[in-house]
Amino acid sequence: MGTLTGRRWRLVCLSLSLLTIVSVATRDAGAADAIPGEQWCERTVDAIRFTGNKVTREQVIRRELFQQEGVACSLDAIIDGIQNLLDLGLFKSVQAQLELNGDELTLYYHVVEKIFFLPIPRFSRTSDGELRLGAQLRWDNFQGRLHQVKLTSEKRQENDGQGRAGYIHSIDYTVPRFFGSRYGMRLRSTFERRNAQLAQDGIVYGETLRQSRRGGFRLARWASDTSGISGLSYFAGFGIELRSYDMRSGTAGPFSDGQDIALVGGFDVTRVHQDPYRRRGHQYGATLILADTSLGSDFSYARADVQARWYLPLARALTNLNVQARLGVSDRAPFGERSYRIGGGELLRGMESDAHTGNILTLLNVEYLAGFFAYPAWRWLVFADMGNVYLGNDVNLLEQHLRGGIGLRWKLEALTNTDLRLDLAWDPDKGDVKPYVSTSLTF
Repeated sequence: MGTLTGRRWRLVCLSLSLLTIVSVATRDAGAADAIPGEQWCERTVDAIRFTGNKVTREQVIRRELFQQEGVACSLDAIIDGIQNLLDLGLFKSVQAQLELNGDELTLYYHVVEKIFFLPIPRFSRTSDGELRLGAQLRWDNFQGRLHQVKLTSEKRQENDGQGRAGYIHSIDYTVPRFFGSRYGMRLRSTFERRNAQLAQDGIVYGETLRQSRRGGFRLARWASDTSGISGLSYFAGFGIELRSYDMRSGTAGPFSDGQDIALVGGFDVTRVHQDPYRRRGHQYGATLILADTSLGSDFSYARADVQARWYLPLARALTNLNVQARLGVSDRAPFGERSYRIGGGELLRGMESDAHTGNILTLLNVEYLAGFFAYPAWRWLVFADMGNVYLGNDVNLLEQHLRGGIGLRWKLEALTNTDLRLDLAWDPDKGDVKPYVSTSLTF
């Protein structure tokens, strides 16, 4: 099946060594099988109390509960509330307890919080030889309100630090849902300055210094039958990008600088449950992006994206099948680019990053994961990625690029939304294996 180069062997061995060095004993997070004091559940719950939430505000916990004060006690409602709290990803464990003091029945939720603030030094090498050096500050429970703040600053340089270089700085602020309302929002801003090659369809047009400023805002509204951050939501907003090219050599070819202003709208349905070491449920949604010169944009285009994800638990413990399907259609893209590209560790593993571009995208990712019984935080997997891009007049759904491989996952239980990932994907075009290392899951 080909051989790994010495450099890639060292990368793989170093990645495995780091995962092993920082490995800690795993513990079984989640709810207990039985609820202490459940024999009193035929009564009315007079009060609900919380312990262990040193950072997380009471409102965040309370809005996820099915059991309410002044309502007859229901074990099913209490257990559903425990699952909702685990689904937030904020807690290592959640337990419920009923206590009868005189004639008053009190329901307690005991939570153990994860680490929410995480400064992450970023040093990585992509399979295409791009070195990335910088830092990221991530706060997943900002002010205890479930808000997420992410600050990233890094230098990127191609050809193992010897090629084109540049800098990317970004800030992302997300509010899933404001207290006492059905609304949430997301605000993001990115600045990029880097040397780049302008090429398309195998033709190199020139070398340039590309500068880009991007910003966006989305307002989300949750459906009336939701109380937490699970279920149906709608969103609308806008995005702006200002881009310029300072040519160093050659010409810009089909590429152009300018101002892109687009309106964004869509919906999302999320019903994903977090077990200690796997996910269950589904998520799907659609996004429509429209840009026109009447909005002040230098470009006019339309783009529609549909995405669906399934997390299917299998009969064997700690085993599941994860599937992602994506379809994207557009008539054109701003700045003379194409709307979609495939290749790389996030889209189609085993293929060079951005190997193919087009205005129509099809993508299917399938992962079979199984845990080690003695170390359930570690999971091995086999995966297959299939997809293609088309210009618009050459669509043939039977023509798909197929890649596959194996990998490892390690769930960092003490941290929020953090899983270490190592994938080894086979590239039949070059006859070798491409390694990918990341601190986030594929999907």
